Amino acid sequence: MNRPLPMPARDWALLFARVLLGVIMFAHGYQKMVINGIGRTTEGFENLSIPLAIISASFVTVVEFAGSVLLILGALTPVICGLQLFIMIGAAVFVHGANGIFISNGGWELVGVIGAGMIAIAAAGPGRFSIDHFVRGRQAQHRRDMERIAAPQPHPSPALTPSAHVLGVRR
Repeated sequence: MNRPLPMPARDWALLFARVLLGVIMFAHGYQKMVINGIGRTTEGFENLSIPLAIISASFVTVVEFAGSVLLILGALTPVICGLQLFIMIGAAVFVHGANGIFISNGGWELVGVIGAGMIAIAAAGPGRFSIDHFVRGRQAQHRRDMERIAAPQPHPSPALTPSAHVLGVRR
């Protein structure tokens, strides 16, 4: 039969996908921030005719560097996936799209696969092994606690006194 993975396997698969994509994006962010630095990264963006090169380079570097850590942890997953997808679309439009599909020709296959992975993780959620899952569980517990506190409490019948209530005697 053709079914999705059962829950434990699904959670492990999502963790693996988040870590793999996060490590790839971290490496790209690390390269831009530490190895090349923002100055050289900005120059590269200018040479590629990417608009607002200093802002674009800074945005991409921070999202790739810090966002990848959040992705690995499964924190703010839909937001981070959306930001990473935005970067992959930009990379396809400004750098790789005109070169065809294959990465060996400078094509868009890598940014396409990363973008597809981000879409899939955003759609499926980060899984049970994530900060997002932990936070959602805590929020749900807090809502249940607040509903329990706010719910009207049943009161004993006014015709029964406490001692009469225990004995079942009416006045």
